[in-house]
Amino acid sequence: MLLKDKFFTVLHEERITANDAVFLCELKADCDVYRGHFPDKPVSPGVCNIEMIRECAEMLIGQDLLIDTIKQCRLTAVASPSICPKVDVKVTVARVEGTENYNIVASIADALTSYMEMKATLKVKE
Repeated sequence: MLLKDKFFTVLHEERITANDAVFLCELKADCDVYRGHFPDKPVSPGVCNIEMIRECAEMLIGQDLLIDTIKQCRLTAVASPSICPKVDVKVTVARVEGTENYNIVASIADALTSYMEMKATLKVKE
């Protein structure tokens, strides 16, 4: 885990099925990422949002994963610990038949705003 407990903390995990979960995450305003991006008006970099989704997918699957392909990634609003200190990271996984890969559909949102939507293929780290 690169960013868990540094950039974000998982406050609660709700397993909907074996392939679906919602992670209530708190964005950590005191993280070095926000001091550098941008100190006066912190913004969550898209790459950190992608990594947060990957790490939540790892927790759901219980295996180390690598990003193989990002099929779609839409940043729909600016996420920031000052705007949305807590967000839901929703992850749905489906095993790609005959491989070690997983297709995922994920989003980052709060009750009022969707911040990011992503479709990707992740592979099990060897």
